[in-house]
Amino acid sequence: MPETNRIKILKKLANLQFAIGLLATIGFMVAVGTIIEQDQSLSFYKENYPDSGPLFGFLSWRVITFFNFDKVYSAWWFIVVLLLFGSSLLACTFTTQLPSVKTFKIWKFINQSSQYKNLKVSDDIGLGISNTIAYNCNENKYHFFRQRKKGYAYSGLLGRVAPIVVHASIIILLVGSTLGTFFGYTAQEIVPRGEIFHIQNLTKFGNVSYVPQTFSCRINNFWITYTKDLKTDQFYSDLSLFDQRGNEVKRKTIFVNEPLAFNDVTLYQTDWDIVGLKLRFDNNKVFQVPLKKITKGGSRFWFGSLNLDKVTNLTIVVNDLNGKVYFYNSKGILVQESSVGGTLTINENLNIQISDFITSTGLQIKSDPGINIVYFSFLLLIISIYVSFFTYSQIWLVELRETIKIGGNSNRSVLFFQEDFRKIVRRSFDI
Repeated sequence: MPETNRIKILKKLANLQFAIGLLATIGFMVAVGTIIEQDQSLSFYKENYPDSGPLFGFLSWRVITFFNFDKVYSAWWFIVVLLLFGSSLLACTFTTQLPSVKTFKIWKFINQSSQYKNLKVSDDIGLGISNTIAYNCNENKYHFFRQRKKGYAYSGLLGRVAPIVVHASIIILLVGSTLGTFFGYTAQEIVPRGEIFHIQNLTKFGNVSYVPQTFSCRINNFWITYTKDLKTDQFYSDLSLFDQRGNEVKRKTIFVNEPLAFNDVTLYQTDWDIVGLKLRFDNNKVFQVPLKKITKGGSRFWFGSLNLDKVTNLTIVVNDLNGKVYFYNSKGILVQESSVGGTLTINENLNIQISDFITSTGLQIKSDPGINIVYFSFLLLIISIYVSFFTYSQIWLVELRETIKIGGNSNRSVLFFQEDFRKIVRRSFDI
């Protein structure tokens, strides 16, 4: 490709209006991804976005799945727009911002006295103190350059680098989020206490995601703490990670907002369940009663059936893991209230001890190889915000026949710059 055509393409990519248009397009796509639920099953979209009554008159499940509105952030058209936006930032950085920084470092001398009228502050001083002004500029952290009867000084060049750092942070953010989209995955596992599991139940994954099977996880224990009014306070899972040889590589007790992180995988505590009740008969025979969860009106309870013989049929009800177990007969009358460790007396010849709950913990396993890159981009963005507060100031002077013309400009904090400018001039007369 000829050099002129390459330059034309770079200039079009670096065009501000083009970049703003891409940013607006990305904002619109993100809004679509916010309105429409992402990564749900096909049956979910058929139920919530039917053909008979489409949202806004046109948004049905067929439209959503055809245009990948159900997977906006991994759709090919979203990735293309992100690549164009990143290319626009790169083009602007290399064609405009980096050359401008080099220009700011070049000595810029002003010869004509008429040019000083266009500066934000200017003054006429007597001859013979130009060396003193140069000294005072250096004392005020200005870089001063001299060429015969002309002088130039600048300060705060770091403030001109801030836009470059902003562009770099956005580009790095795009790279990190794209890596997470293509290589990351999310899994949801419901595992009984004491069981060992591998990652299997994927709920979200990228086009080139890899789920490692080199380690397994065991649920050592699970428990819940309650508040004084018997409401759930926090639930905990004691986890152990094992390598392929069965060696424990990490162990940690996790709870909500306190996950376990190992390499690129993070395990979060998300939910819990009661799957059964252990009972022990007089003959030390252990019997497990499966329990089913019922959710109603924002509350939930578990129930199961205990059939001892043709006559004795009991319904078991559990409200939580606080230890209370309720037994009802076939007519719905409460027969006995007991707890873990307690005994259920059926008759003189049969006593049943309530051994323990059989619980399961809900874990979300998430892998995002680009998360550290995203965090690094946020760090750069924060740094660029602080750097942008550095004021870039310039001072010029030229010795004429009868006077010295001096003036300056500043990109921000003009009043403070004018005060510093006056101090430099006044100190030159005091020395």
